[in-house]
Amino acid sequence: MFNPLRQFLTKLTEDRYFYLKFRLILLNTFFAIIPLGIVVTITYLWIYQIVHDEFRNNLKWQMQETRHSLEFFISERISALKFIISSYPEDYFTNEKKFYKIYSDFKREFEGIVDMGIVNSKGIQTLYVGPYQLKGKDYSQTEWFKDMTLRTEYVTDVFLGYRKIPHFSIIIKKDLPSNSDFRLLRVSINMDILQRLVANLELGSQDDVFLINRNKILQTNSKLFGNALESLKLPFLNIEADSKNIKIYDIELNKKQAYIAYGTIKETPWILVTTICSKPYEKIPSFFTKEVTLISIFSIALIFFVITSSINSLVNRVHKADHEREIAIANAEHADKLASIGRLAAGVAHEINNPLAIINEKAGLMKDLLEYGDISQNKERFIQLISSIQDSVTRCRTITHRLLSFSKKIDKAREDFYINEAIQEVIGFIEKEIQAKGIKIVYDFEENLPKITTDKGQLQQVLLNIINNAVDVVDIGGQIEIKTKLIDDNHIKISIKDNGPGIPKDRLKHIFEPFYTTKKKGTGLGLYISYGIIKKLGGDIKVMSEVGKGSIFSIEMPVNPEMEEIT
Repeated sequence: MFNPLRQFLTKLTEDRYFYLKFRLILLNTFFAIIPLGIVVTITYLWIYQIVHDEFRNNLKWQMQETRHSLEFFISERISALKFIISSYPEDYFTNEKKFYKIYSDFKREFEGIVDMGIVNSKGIQTLYVGPYQLKGKDYSQTEWFKDMTLRTEYVTDVFLGYRKIPHFSIIIKKDLPSNSDFRLLRVSINMDILQRLVANLELGSQDDVFLINRNKILQTNSKLFGNALESLKLPFLNIEADSKNIKIYDIELNKKQAYIAYGTIKETPWILVTTICSKPYEKIPSFFTKEVTLISIFSIALIFFVITSSINSLVNRVHKADHEREIAIANAEHADKLASIGRLAAGVAHEINNPLAIINEKAGLMKDLLEYGDISQNKERFIQLISSIQDSVTRCRTITHRLLSFSKKIDKAREDFYINEAIQEVIGFIEKEIQAKGIKIVYDFEENLPKITTDKGQLQQVLLNIINNAVDVVDIGGQIEIKTKLIDDNHIKISIKDNGPGIPKDRLKHIFEPFYTTKKKGTGLGLYISYGIIKKLGGDIKVMSEVGKGSIFSIEMPVNPEMEEIT
């Protein structure tokens, strides 16, 4: 089962052209189907928004209707009580029988009435009609009585009071002519009537509607947040003092997205609150038919087929071009290596000519001594001549060994060596050319550097290329400074600085690109190859240059590549 998947993943990681095909097909298919996806998404969101707005408008309308019912309920009773207290004769508010008649008529006309009473300006209830023994009760310390000293009408919060049953009161004030006295007509109404009024709002099983006061105390029972007179546990509910508009906004309730709507009830301390968790607007009708789905699938399949065919053709061409390019660069690298060897050979030939001339001269002299002299008498002379020949042979062997060491095929053959000695060997290859131009080589080698473990031949090829470039660009009598330094426990830095003309900034960024050269007869591959070699060896190469002052090539090499891989 997993074998095809494993083969696919292996090919994806190992075959870069297969990976390129896969990535291009994936990306192009993705971006090609974006317009189709955008159209479908926009249509869905448009329909979603229409249904969503319709739901909000319907919720707002229901909230307004419920609020109007509550306001009408309160205002109707306030108007009736105002008529009673202002129109009935004085003895109706002092005689218990007549006051009872007012209560009976009022209760028959308006539902939910529990009791009725008259409270004087001292807060004492002088008359009471109802099921409880509340005549003579002192209300002077209650909040509503204190507020009524400055108001003419008042609707209280839902409270327990003396009867210990949730209810609220409507109180009407009448000022009396004598001594700034006043009379309060108070009617108590059960909370149940409010519960029935707010329940008229059409809601789902997961939704809730209730009344609260300004202090967020429940005035009616709630399915989700508790019973009347308990504190509402919705800390994020911010009530704005607006009696005209219904406010609706999103909330997170029990880790689910929900809506909350509220509106203040005019002439009361109450706020109507609704929480909607059922989200009926999410049940969007199926506007997308089977035909639309099939057309979308067919379009995606056609897009995928066209893109796959095009990408396969394109990547195959790229593969072929890369293969040809790799062959061209390999040939160019080989040619560059042969050119370097040729340049070395010219210097080596000059170096070898001197000891060969000495050998020729000494051998001729020895021949003359053998032909015309007595060997026994010239024995000491023969020893000196042979010693001189041996010295010249040793010098030739050293030169040829250097050339063979450098010109061998470049493979990853690590060896331990001192970097300072390797640099001096490179300078020895082109010493005659340096002397011919009168160039001064300044060494600034840090002593006691550790041995470096890397491919000596490849590193020397890079050093030779950079130093050759420096020799080419500096004028006669110029200067090249070579510096080595241990920059940390595992890295050595080699700096090659010349006082040549420098490289302009606009050309500096292309210096390591293939076939880019500032020389009239250059191939443009020397620094490109050098850059590749240093990267293969785990190092880094950089260049800084200033026109008129010269250039500095810096090479950082790890002392121990294995330690570099670990870190």
